[in-house]
Amino acid sequence: MNIFKKHLSKISSEIGATLIMIIVAMVVIAVIGAGLYTLSMTSALNQAEAQKAAKAFYISESCIRIAASEYKWAANKNSKLVELNGKTFTMPNNQGSCAVEIYPYWFYTTAVYAVGVTSITLYLPGDVPRISENEETTDYTTPVTFPASGYLRIKDEDRSPAWSGTMVLQYTGCSNCPPTPTHTLGANGTAVTFTLSTPLPSATIIGDEFYLGYQYTSTEPAPNVGGDLVLNITDTDDLSAKIFPPRRGSIFVEETSKISQYTYDERIIDTSVSPHTVTLKNIQAISGAPAPTFPVTVASVIPGTPIYMGKSLGLRSTSTFGN
Repeated sequence: MNIFKKHLSKISSEIGATLIMIIVAMVVIAVIGAGLYTLSMTSALNQAEAQKAAKAFYISESCIRIAASEYKWAANKNSKLVELNGKTFTMPNNQGSCAVEIYPYWFYTTAVYAVGVTSITLYLPGDVPRISENEETTDYTTPVTFPASGYLRIKDEDRSPAWSGTMVLQYTGCSNCPPTPTHTLGANGTAVTFTLSTPLPSATIIGDEFYLGYQYTSTEPAPNVGGDLVLNITDTDDLSAKIFPPRRGSIFVEETSKISQYTYDERIIDTSVSPHTVTLKNIQAISGAPAPTFPVTVASVIPGTPIYMGKSLGLRSTSTFGN
C-alpha cells in the first residue's frame, strides 16, 4: 500500500538544554462512496485523483497544525499529548475529518517513588513509537520493543528539589522488553515498568522526565557536521537500532562537562554486515541548543558510549473526506 506522506520537522525551545523535535508522517485516505480510496501520488494520477489527493493532504496537514498549536499552548504538555493521541478533528463545512496518533520518545512520572525502590513505572505521553515509517512493511504498525537492558536519564533542569545522586539509572528489564514485551495505553499514556539495577538514589516527583539510552560502539570515522554517525549493533533483533526515530530524530551524548545534542535526517539499519549497524544520516547541531562537540566521538570498544534518544515526537495524521 503506497500512501501519500509528507515529512516535516519543527523545533520549539524549552527551558534548559532539552529541545523537542517534531517528526510528522501524514497519512491521507479519502472516503469515496462507501469504500476507502488509497492515494498513490504517481504520474498515473489523473486530474480528478490529483485534486482528491490535494484535498486529503490539506486536511491531514491541517490536523497536524491544530495538534501542534494545542500542544504549544498547553500548560501541561505531557497531558495534552495524551489527550491528543487518537483525537479526531472535524473540519468546518463538512470538509472532512482527521485523526492524530502521538508517538513520543521520552517518559514521564505520574507518581512519587521513594529513595531505594528498584522498580518504577514511567509513561510515554502517547503510544509506543512504531519501528518504521514505510507503510509497505509490517514494521509500519509494529511498536518498538526496548532493549533488554539500558539506561534512563533524568531531566534535572529547573527541578525543585534538585535531583541527588547519579542522574543515570541503569535498568535490567522492563515490561516492554524481551522476551515478552507488553505495554498498556491508558489515561496517562503508555505505562512501562522498569527494573533498576541499583536502588533509586533520589525520590521522584510527579512530572519528572526520563530519556532512554544505550551504550554503543563505533569503528567508523567520527563524523563532523553533515556526516553520518555509524553505530555497531550487537543486541538481539537490533532493538538498540530500532529505538532511534526512523526520520528527523534527535539524540544527545553526555560528555564529562557538557551534553551535546544532535539531529539527523534518517535512520538506516544494515543487517548485511557483521556486526549489524545503524547509520544516522546528516548529523547536525540542534538550533537553539548549546553548541555540541564535533566530531561526534563514540568509543570503539565495549562498554561503549551512552547515547540517549532526544525529546523527539512522532505524529501521524490520517484524514478522510467524502466524495
